[in-house]
Amino acid sequence: MLNKFRLLGMAIMCIILVLAAASSSAIASELQVPGDRNGDHIVSEDELAAAKEDRKSGKISSDEFMQIELIHDKYPIEVTDSTGSEITVYKPLERIVVFNNQVSEVMQILNATDRIIGIAVSLKKDPLIAQEVKSLPDVGEVTEPDLEEVIKLDPDAVFDYSNTIFTKDETFKKLKASNPDLVIFRADLFRPESYVEEVEKLARILDKEDEAGDYIEFYQGVLSQIQEKTGSVPKEKRPRVYFEHSGEFGTAANGSGYHSDVVMAGGNNVFANLSAEYPTIDQETILQANPEVIIKLFGHGSSTSSGGYISDDTSEMEKSRKTIIDRPGGEDIDAVRNGRVYVLYSPLIYGARHIIGVSYLAKIFYPDLLADIGPEEIHQKYLDFVGFEYDLSEHKAFVIPEL
Repeated sequence: MLNKFRLLGMAIMCIILVLAAASSSAIASELQVPGDRNGDHIVSEDELAAAKEDRKSGKISSDEFMQIELIHDKYPIEVTDSTGSEITVYKPLERIVVFNNQVSEVMQILNATDRIIGIAVSLKKDPLIAQEVKSLPDVGEVTEPDLEEVIKLDPDAVFDYSNTIFTKDETFKKLKASNPDLVIFRADLFRPESYVEEVEKLARILDKEDEAGDYIEFYQGVLSQIQEKTGSVPKEKRPRVYFEHSGEFGTAANGSGYHSDVVMAGGNNVFANLSAEYPTIDQETILQANPEVIIKLFGHGSSTSSGGYISDDTSEMEKSRKTIIDRPGGEDIDAVRNGRVYVLYSPLIYGARHIIGVSYLAKIFYPDLLADIGPEEIHQKYLDFVGFEYDLSEHKAFVIPEL
């Protein structure tokens, strides 16, 4: 009887060990890193040598071996995203869902849109986003993701904003629960002060550092040109600027992307020190500040059919400018008196393409000092990087009055 119990116990133990091994194998294979044999998600020298033997014997193809070799040479890749989260990528990201339209635009610059499998609905409204990207499945809005659709697409990564106004911690927890190995990378790409660093991180996890290098060289070259010309201008002699974005009297203070744009272009933001990043003021406050230059953004979102990439008709932009000029007491403001009220097509300065807007602003602030810098040329070069076919010599509905 005792021997029977011993035999039964041994049998049970064997079953447990087999199940444990199967469970361990299942866990190890969840991420399915090609060439990884021990489940640590890394291709070691020994595992690479084993893969080489497999290729020689015909067990794997040359293409499969090349992928294993790439993973051995370049992975894992570790970066810290813009929320401070540590991100580890163990293999090439090939199935990416994108909620951040700044990210999708930079991915176009990096020639990486073939990795995108689903996008937020708002991306489909942007004229610069490639048609093949717009035709991809919807995954809901930035603020209301369609979790069911995201999970159904089975991505290996989700790219989103880090900005607190788009925080979706519960959403990310649910996505992680559905796939613990899902890479969630969060960046903004609309804040000038962190823009280059975020582009570099995105390029690194996409293995597109060469493409990023060419683009960053262009971006930093434009800024260097502007700063070389304006850097010696004392702060007290820089133009006093009132920057108005969406709606009436909505402006930007220190901490906002728009404030950084004004400063990068060499201007003094007259409302830099207000407490909120995007405060709303009134005409009396503007009269007291007496700005030398007024910038009004026009055309944010898809609510207009005038100006920019949509239409060469600037009549609505002209109306917007006249509204600013005709406000009570406008004749007493230096900017109005001297004809320095400008309307700028909003998408030029919004998000990833803010370098275009900064170049237009700099030209507005310093028309003589920057006589040899052409915002239109910078704009065209950016569109070439994005792959958007558009001839700016034929379309000029981006700033009024014309520079």
